[in-house]
Amino acid sequence: MYIDNRGRLNVVGDNGNTVLATLNPGSYFGEISILNMGTSGNRRTASVRSVGYSDLFRLSKQGLWDVLKEYLGARVKLEAIAVMRLKKTEKKPIETGKK
Repeated sequence: MYIDNRGRLNVVGDNGNTVLATLNPGSYFGEISILNMGTSGNRRTASVRSVGYSDLFRLSKQGLWDVLKEYLGARVKLEAIAVMRLKKTEKKPIETGKK
């Protein structure tokens, strides 16, 4: 799991041009794969690309699970947000126009 410390990131679809979301400092990604919530098993559901310079923190799978075991409320909230994100990716994405 990654946490955006500085910079802007685009979450892009399979074609690399479709922007599904824009992440700003304080945002995170990679939790869906760790929580094993996606329909594709442990595969990622999208790619993330930096828009300029970015600085990220990485939280290992084991590190995240250690935290979630200790703080059940955080796990419930993280899972709820992951479900929302999965539903959002099913909606029509924004095309950037790049080919």
